[in-house]
Amino acid sequence: MSKNMRAAAHLLIAGVTATAVWSTALAAPAAAAEPATTAAASIVADPTNLATDEDKVKAAAALGLNPGIDMLVLDDQAFVLSLWRQAKPDTFVQGAALRAYDDSDPQAAYQFITAGVFAAAADDAQAEIAAERAKALRRSVAVIVGLDPAETALIELTDLNFIIEVWERAEAGSFVKAAAEQAIKGTRTEWTAFLTTGAAAAEDLDVKKKLEDATAEEAAELKAEQLAAAKRSLLQLLLLPVTEELVNAPNRQYVLHVLNNAKGTEVKLAAQAAVNATDLETALSDFIFTGGATANGKDEAAAAAKELAGYKAQVTAIRDAAVLDSWLPDLVAAADQALTTGTLLSLQTFLLKGQDEARAKDKKSWAGPALSGTRIGVLHTDGTAYVKDGSVSATGGWAKEYPGVKQLVLAGDRIGVLTADGTAYVKDGSLSAPWAKEYTGVKQLALAGDRIGVLTTSGNALVKEGALNAAWSTQHTGIKQIALTTTRVGVLTTGGVAYVKEGALNTAWANEKSGVTQLALSGNRIGALATDGIAWVKEGTLSASWVNERAGGKQLVLAGDRIGVLANDGVAWVKDGALNAAWANEQTNVVKLALDANRIGVLRGDGTVYVKDGVLSAGWYTQMNVGPLS
Repeated sequence: MSKNMRAAAHLLIAGVTATAVWSTALAAPAAAAEPATTAAASIVADPTNLATDEDKVKAAAALGLNPGIDMLVLDDQAFVLSLWRQAKPDTFVQGAALRAYDDSDPQAAYQFITAGVFAAAADDAQAEIAAERAKALRRSVAVIVGLDPAETALIELTDLNFIIEVWERAEAGSFVKAAAEQAIKGTRTEWTAFLTTGAAAAEDLDVKKKLEDATAEEAAELKAEQLAAAKRSLLQLLLLPVTEELVNAPNRQYVLHVLNNAKGTEVKLAAQAAVNATDLETALSDFIFTGGATANGKDEAAAAAKELAGYKAQVTAIRDAAVLDSWLPDLVAAADQALTTGTLLSLQTFLLKGQDEARAKDKKSWAGPALSGTRIGVLHTDGTAYVKDGSVSATGGWAKEYPGVKQLVLAGDRIGVLTADGTAYVKDGSLSAPWAKEYTGVKQLALAGDRIGVLTTSGNALVKEGALNAAWSTQHTGIKQIALTTTRVGVLTTGGVAYVKEGALNTAWANEKSGVTQLALSGNRIGALATDGIAWVKEGTLSASWVNERAGGKQLVLAGDRIGVLANDGVAWVKDGALNAAWANEQTNVVKLALDANRIGVLRGDGTVYVKDGVLSAGWYTQMNVGPLS
């Protein structure tokens, strides 16, 4: 290997963590930030004390901890935070603890203490086992090529680093040196091939070359050394203790020891077959030199397949739950990417940090403005819903309404929030009015007048009319969006068909339009954003004709005589009056658009919410910065 090639290889090492095909070693994810000590109060309004002392002792034991009274007296959320702090960095337990702590569901911490911590600890244990197997393979190769398997620094190197060390220490002109050089030039596949078979094959060629020039006495000594090295290598590979007594034992006794102590099914079967063979000495030798390693490879492959299937099942469950939630597109995309790549590394990376990064990105996308009458609402990227009542120019007066929110809805004197755990709450009256828990398992909330609508995670559209404790009426099934006015109910099916009914909740549906991605209602207007980005609006009866309002839209908003379209390029367009009125370019770099009566609200890409009141050309007033959006 040339100096340039060696330098290039070392540059490659800096950016690659190499492992055997069954190794679970990962490039270390970025360390999770310390949660704010007051976060429990902001995420879960009322910390829980559901876990018993016995539950907490068992949970701590999963991390090898013996909790004292100072931990046992903590509430569930604080106890989970304590486990997070004491868990090993970049482990499944640490990641799962942080997710449970940051979850707005009051049950999340308790569920982690009683179940989640054990599942995460099992994943960590599996990763540790796989890492030890990878080290065992490197130890076995070290024995084969004449290096010290007890040299910790050597064995703990990544696969590529280890092979480079083998190349550097191998005898000049040897087959081992040449094979190592070829492996270094290759990819992970070539590195694995060198470790599993290539090094042994190259060493065998080196021994044969030495035998050609050796005397009978030297040949016997070389063969004895080769046999001893093969025995040591196999024991290292199988994670069995290596003793000189065992290495020097007769081949049959050695193989019987492997048969009685090895854990792998294929290794045991191969050892048994060797012991029972007619040509005993040949079979024993073949097992020691090649058969044992080959059988171990089969055991490792089976274990790796089982491990891979387990991680795929975990990622699939997260993806399916995110699809059902409908508020987590980045999480769905990240899970799909991990499943498509399908490697152990991609799945583990997603579980350890990818899902958290995607969730954080999705959470930021929930932020935005909400308008109704004289009220202005803002949902912050931290999930806190704020509302104020009065002039757009007022700089104060914000009321912190609810934490852990993913949707904020205003309608008249009502405020509605949908929390991250899928619970819909509504209050009626002043900003300080009490909350009423309306429904659980919700993925969208809608308000209009004295009507409340929810879309459940099972795709059912329910509406109630009147008091907050009125009875629910099931409107439709197989739905992905619900829209309300005081006299109309609209639903968008999972197949993209928009239906609207007018009058009582039990009236018949009218099929309005197909190929729809978003439905909007206001007064006697119906709006539909088509899959091709065209915003359509009709006015009057349910059977009125559609008018093509604007192309290239990604959000459609209706309010009174106003129509708003947020274009794909981030420009917010609004018109006031007839359907054929002229458009006004209201703002650029817009992420979310809101309308109500004479007010227009936007969330811009820098995280600032602006609202104007009056004519379309009125001036903007800064309301609040919701935090970074990316």
